Amino acid sequence: MSVSDAQSKQLAQLIAQGREWFVPDCAKTIDFMLEAVALALQLGDAEQEAQAQLLLARSYWALGNLTAGHAAIARLEILDRKIKSPRLNGDFELARGRLYFSASEYGPALKSWCNCLKIAVSIAAVDLYIEACLGVGNVYFAHQQAGDALRWHEIALEFAQNTGDLELLTESYLHVAADLNTLGQFELVLSLSKKGEAAFYQTRHQSWLADWYSYRGEALLALGRLEEAKHWLHQAWAINQQTTYLWSQSLNLLNLGKVYVALQEYTQAAEYLALAEHKIASFGSLTLLLRVYSQMAELGQITQNHQMAWENRRKYHELAIQNAQQLAKDKLNTALERRIRELDTQLMVLQTRQENVMLRQQSSADSQLLQSLLHASLQDPLTGVGNRRLLDQEMPVLYQRCRDDQRPLSVLMVDLDHFKRVNDTYGHAIGDEVIRITAMILLQSCRGGDLIARFGGEEFVLLLPGAVGATAVEVAERIRARVAAYNWVEFHPELQATCSIGVAELGDELNADELLEHADQALYQAKKRGRNRVESSQ
Repeated sequence: MSVSDAQSKQLAQLIAQGREWFVPDCAKTIDFMLEAVALALQLGDAEQEAQAQLLLARSYWALGNLTAGHAAIARLEILDRKIKSPRLNGDFELARGRLYFSASEYGPALKSWCNCLKIAVSIAAVDLYIEACLGVGNVYFAHQQAGDALRWHEIALEFAQNTGDLELLTESYLHVAADLNTLGQFELVLSLSKKGEAAFYQTRHQSWLADWYSYRGEALLALGRLEEAKHWLHQAWAINQQTTYLWSQSLNLLNLGKVYVALQEYTQAAEYLALAEHKIASFGSLTLLLRVYSQMAELGQITQNHQMAWENRRKYHELAIQNAQQLAKDKLNTALERRIRELDTQLMVLQTRQENVMLRQQSSADSQLLQSLLHASLQDPLTGVGNRRLLDQEMPVLYQRCRDDQRPLSVLMVDLDHFKRVNDTYGHAIGDEVIRITAMILLQSCRGGDLIARFGGEEFVLLLPGAVGATAVEVAERIRARVAAYNWVEFHPELQATCSIGVAELGDELNADELLEHADQALYQAKKRGRNRVESSQ
């Protein structure tokens, strides 16, 4: 065997060892890959260097070293252009998206994952498809759109259930559990937790088993089952102390701090939260830092440690402004939304290819689970009414049905007056209560067959099938009066809230969007004419 052959064999062995160590110890993978990169450069082997750089980028990302991760990605981009392999290009976009996302650069992350999805469709790479769906869902999650996040994550879970790949299956389960906890579907999290547990016992990712226990503990905590929650969170921490995954450790510590606050064991709560802050600061997750500052401010208030409460409240508000600026910068703009909608259609190609006997013979329990997930993805987590996705899904159907049956249909668009002033003056917590109470009033003012959806922010849309315009105006006046008369001072002595409502009745509109636009125009007139009033487009 020649020297170059021996070196090529050594290079292949280094990369194989790096892959083997990636799950149990990324630091060892980095050591192997640095040696592999040097040897690949010496041999002029671009393809093997690309594989080594990819593993380096993934390892640095997993350990929270984003600067080193981006350096590996920059070199991989050069190699990717040279090699021109679709699979390598997909892996590159997936890894780059993760690095962007970890740095809270959501727009670039979404672009990378959309590119990855397109490649996955073109080469029928199911693993890439699943990972990219998880990524796109995470961008929605970061933008506090948990229902849309769940839609993408449940797609990933459905495919992962039919791949036989335990790593993809457990990763998908984790993302869905996080969405469901955010949506307040705690019983469903516990049901999912039992269903998926066997897969986690078999995976090599011990930190994922810890996350699974942590999400279970979070659900139990929300349900008031504190001792059970503490048990599972300590089970998670016992595992996490043996790993190097900072995200898993931080999430675990946050939940431990929260459960000890609930148990009124404040000294231990403070210790866990301080440790969580230290770990989160080392990799700079804005969302987790916001959580820890909020919990520490709450703890300071409960224990009457005013200095602690003030300092953490200040940190929270400073970081919240930074996070809001980042979200505004990377807002899901129209072009990106359009790209995602196009992908919805394109990805059906891959979905059709992957349908098999296992999918067709899916058990009734699985079907019920997916139906539950679907319901959660159509619900606004703050108010419990439908979300924008539900409206987009149901309104065109209802519009066409009423038109075909020559049945009346009216639309109400409800907007809280001067809501920004409410948030700025009294805080977002009280603002959330105003939105929640308004939704309750809407539910109490409508019939069982009416559809209520939170359109966005402080806006709601109501669809009233069978109601002519005059009836809809009466309903709108009833809602307006109830909002104005509500005893808002229970939240703050000076708080008052009113709403304006636009009403439109189905006429000669060409589609559902045009009918909604007419309601919006009527709402504009209500605002223009002084607010706290109802206007009709007729």
